[in-house]
Amino acid sequence: MAYALFKDEEKLSRTFPTKKEALEKAEQAGLVEHPGGQPALPCSADPIPHDYADLDWTPDKPAS
Repeated sequence: MAYALFKDEEKLSRTFPTKKEALEKAEQAGLVEHPGGQPALPCSADPIPHDYADLDWTPDKPAS
């Protein structure tokens, strides 16, 4: 599953292959909430499953 940061349906970040990477970038941007001491994005994950073909970058093709 691919992850990206959105606000009001506007994509704020590039796509990340893991939730951990998306959370790290969101934390750096001050977008992470900490309910019960656990980091969480204030939104739900994309309900449509995606694969690596949907990523806008890959390790052999870095983001521009």
